[in-house]
Amino acid sequence: MVNFDCGALVQMGPTWGRHSEEWTLHFGFPVTDSKRFDKEALPARIRQLLKLPDLEMEVLHISHWVLDRVLANKYREGRVFIAGDAAHRRPPTTGLGLNTSIEDAKNIAWKLAFVLQGKAEPSILDTYETERRPIGLRNCDWGLFTFSNMQVLQAAVGLIPGAEEYNRQRFVRIFEDSAYGRTTLNQIRRAIATQDIEFSAHDLELGFTYDEGAVVSDGTNPPPVDPAGQIYIPTTRPGHRLPHVWIERDKNVVSTQDLIIPGKDDLFLITDEDGSAWEDAALKLSKIGGCRIGVAKIRSRPHSNASSLGLYYDYQDQWSKVREMRDGGAILVRPDNFVAWRSLGPSKDPFNVLSKALQKFLHKPSSLDGSLSGKVVNGLHS
Repeated sequence: MVNFDCGALVQMGPTWGRHSEEWTLHFGFPVTDSKRFDKEALPARIRQLLKLPDLEMEVLHISHWVLDRVLANKYREGRVFIAGDAAHRRPPTTGLGLNTSIEDAKNIAWKLAFVLQGKAEPSILDTYETERRPIGLRNCDWGLFTFSNMQVLQAAVGLIPGAEEYNRQRFVRIFEDSAYGRTTLNQIRRAIATQDIEFSAHDLELGFTYDEGAVVSDGTNPPPVDPAGQIYIPTTRPGHRLPHVWIERDKNVVSTQDLIIPGKDDLFLITDEDGSAWEDAALKLSKIGGCRIGVAKIRSRPHSNASSLGLYYDYQDQWSKVREMRDGGAILVRPDNFVAWRSLGPSKDPFNVLSKALQKFLHKPSSLDGSLSGKVVNGLHS
């Protein structure tokens, strides 16, 4: 889009169709173009672009958007945190701009709340940049990558700037009723299919990972990464998004993503019918540690009596496929639905194991001191 030879014309009404009274015209221009703000110069250029030399028009408004890929070199300076477009900007392809911004806000919000409420040490705020800046970098790069692939599509169709003869021959082949023409069309379809990196990059949307930060590693390896960004592999490994699975209890079907209730729970523990010791430990730590830990037990054996044991039922038999734990294991989920910690199986001392995980996750001192809590001074936990 550095040549004045491409664009899109959009009807704005109030009469719709070819008789629309107002139109918006999008077109590319060099950023060095000195006349891009000049209303008087635009009509002649628009007539040239539309090939309508006698078109009468009035230019109502001019706005400019410059393609860029920008990432802040840091997300925090003292008491100031940045998020959203202040931290990262990228081309709109893949639609990651708003998603990335919302994820920034969710990440810093719960950490600030925990610190101000005395539930975590101020040092946990350092994990905001540790976790989010690598995601900002990846999404900025992916946006530019997917936008740049448009050049591949243009070349395939026959829209290469300056290559008039090639473009002309390409279009002749496209409309040619011959084996060569059909081969040309097939090749164009193959080229266009490569833009799935923009339209169906599920792993970019859901599969991003916090390898370091407010997580406690369990030493396991991450699932393989699809270089095309298409295949998202759900996992309960610490640092990954909690997999979405439909579960049921008392005839109410909910997603695992909706188990943690803001305002009621600070963290959430998920286990099974063999995880009662984890449940007891979580409830005890909720009373003495300052963090409210909700608990859900999802049935792992079909013969277990779900109603009498207060179990959730694996509504579509999907949790058993993604939980990645043995019977009696447990996972601890953060307020933003990312897994903070995981035990792959039962423990002989679940209270001590879970309390140590909380200490590390919340950046607490190594000694419990009977409570896992401290005091608040000037609004910050110390």
